[in-house]
Amino acid sequence: MPRLSLMRAWLAPVALVMLVGCSVARSPSLPPMPEVAAPAAWLAPRLPHQGGTQQLADWWSRFDDPLLTASIARAQQLSPNVAAARAQVFAARAALSGAEQQGRPQLAGALSGSRAFTDPAVPAATVLSAGVQASWALALWGEDGARVSAAQARQDAAGAGWHEARVLVAAEVAQVYFGWWLCRTQLAVASADSASRQRTADTTATTEQAGFTAPAVAALARAGAAESRGRVLAVADQCERQLKALVALTGQAEPELRAQLDARPRRDLPLDGLLSVPGVPADVLRQRPDVYRAQRQWVAAAQSVGLAQAALLPSLSLTGNLMVNRVRALGASATLNTWSLGPLTLSLPLLGRERLNAEVAAAEAAFEAAGSAYAAAVRQAVSEVEQSLLSLAALADRAQAADVAAAGYRRSLAGTESRWGAGLASLAELEEARRYLLAADTAALSLRQERLAAWLRLYVALGGGFEPAQASAEAPQPLAREPS
Repeated sequence: MPRLSLMRAWLAPVALVMLVGCSVARSPSLPPMPEVAAPAAWLAPRLPHQGGTQQLADWWSRFDDPLLTASIARAQQLSPNVAAARAQVFAARAALSGAEQQGRPQLAGALSGSRAFTDPAVPAATVLSAGVQASWALALWGEDGARVSAAQARQDAAGAGWHEARVLVAAEVAQVYFGWWLCRTQLAVASADSASRQRTADTTATTEQAGFTAPAVAALARAGAAESRGRVLAVADQCERQLKALVALTGQAEPELRAQLDARPRRDLPLDGLLSVPGVPADVLRQRPDVYRAQRQWVAAAQSVGLAQAALLPSLSLTGNLMVNRVRALGASATLNTWSLGPLTLSLPLLGRERLNAEVAAAEAAFEAAGSAYAAAVRQAVSEVEQSLLSLAALADRAQAADVAAAGYRRSLAGTESRWGAGLASLAELEEARRYLLAADTAALSLRQERLAAWLRLYVALGGGFEPAQASAEAPQPLAREPS
């Protein structure tokens, strides 16, 4: 049979098989998406005026602090959690590329050489061959589409995890950074109190020597001054530990970071209207990277169920090759072109189906677990936003009360100092007024720290600027390599 006729004879059944395969191919049946009902509205106090209008992605610019944004960027580059999440993104990309290639015809180059003497009547011969080998596993049940969909879902989930890791690092850096500044403010309050008590102790020591102050009163003044000095040392130690933590997060040399912090202009931290909360919880759920990741992991688990089911069904594969052979024997050489198309194999697993059925059961269990994880992520997201709203509302009221209390104690101390200077108030009354003011100032600063922490928790709870539609464009890129 001529070569052309032979090829036609092979291609006809192959084309028929491909058409039949395309006609019966279908996507594996997927279980239904778990029903998770989000509340229609927040069951928590809303922010006054709905907060600010800036997007979460630009939120850090509201603080107008280049050192803060630079510190966040450095910490994100050095964070092992971000690096691990980034590695998962590239692993998922590689898996997606493999899944896309797996369903396509495979073509490989082949080179071989041999020299053999197998028969005394036949001289030794050298054979050199070069060509291509092809194979194709035809998906009759939609396995290719399911495999690619699962890999794509896992890549989307990995990208969301990378964004979530960066958001958590940013919030952690901001917590330590602002904690250091508030600690410095607390140190200034404690130092002012200590200086005032020391002046009183010096005055009473002088009057004690002159016989105008009782030793017990002078001892009380010295005790108050010593106590205040100890408080200053404790607060200073806390501030230093905050700075050490910031150095560890950013990887910056401590002298350099300390100089930059000292050079930063002092300003009050904004604690009102920092964020806007969408009115519908469903809008927040779409911007939460953990919810999006859980949803995409559910899709991947659902596709894995279909793939496990398809493994129990017949599979079809086709192989072939095209070779150029150079044969040399007895000083003569010849070139021979060979090709083959086939075998065309239809296989059905007969033995070992128990293992395949067990894999289906395992895939279904993983799918159920993914559905539970998705539902839990939705509930947790709603809870975190509502808890943050509750905290901000309560802390705003408490901060107003604390400011009123501190202002009152400040006026009381001023009056008590005037009366003590005129001899109309005892040192015990003065010390008590100082303790009240110090406690009020400390409480006010602690509330500022709590309010800032609540804003940071709300920033994380709202997703930190994650947008699923833009996740691919914002995904990490490969590191730049030096040209070889």
